[in-house]
Amino acid sequence: MSKTLFVSDLHLSDSTPVIETGFYHLLDGHEDLDRLFILGDFFEYWIGDDDDTPLHRRIIDRLASVSSCGTEVFIVRGNRDFMLGADFAEAAGATLLEDTTVIDVAGVPTLILHGDTLCTDDTEYQNLRKVMHDPEWKADILTQSLEDRRAFAESLRAASREKAENDPTNIVDVNPAAVENAMAEASVRRMIHGHTHRPDRHKSTAGERIVLGDWTSQQGWYLKETNDNLSLESFDLA
Repeated sequence: MSKTLFVSDLHLSDSTPVIETGFYHLLDGHEDLDRLFILGDFFEYWIGDDDDTPLHRRIIDRLASVSSCGTEVFIVRGNRDFMLGADFAEAAGATLLEDTTVIDVAGVPTLILHGDTLCTDDTEYQNLRKVMHDPEWKADILTQSLEDRRAFAESLRAASREKAENDPTNIVDVNPAAVENAMAEASVRRMIHGHTHRPDRHKSTAGERIVLGDWTSQQGWYLKETNDNLSLESFDLA
């Protein structure tokens, strides 16, 4: 019996100990996993693999333990942790995937991704994304001190919070055409992503789109594959 879990948007930080504990409980309840996929925004932010804070060390050690027990661990970078690199992956016993990857899920070719690239109506973010994903930009950032990088990450978080507070109803969702194009280009009839914080299973002429939920201090979300069955589930953390 094969078993796979998909999670995303845990936004782990020092201020989310309940979510960290909830993630460990999820792993403890699925010790027979074949594959674990983390589809982005695993951390609230990641300023470089040289930032060996206690939280990061704990998470790396736990993922390494999961991997050493035979579970394949795969991670897609999100918009918050796009700086995750090879040193992190090696220490965690994980494989970093590209922005989009096609895998077999319950016998069906499936496109997996974080989901931010599907929100094409948010032109401000898409323009910023192009800058921050430029290899030269990232290389320049990594030359800065951890203190300066941490301050930069905090400024981005503050700007994001201010934008949400000023217009809490303006939460950009995926663009339907972008979804259809991505599925067509990958030649698939199923997609799994996170980012939008709108957990659901959508059916359309293009196929099925499964959206993973974001984790809060009250609730965690995951998608479970057991043989040919898929179930999108949540559980209480508080």
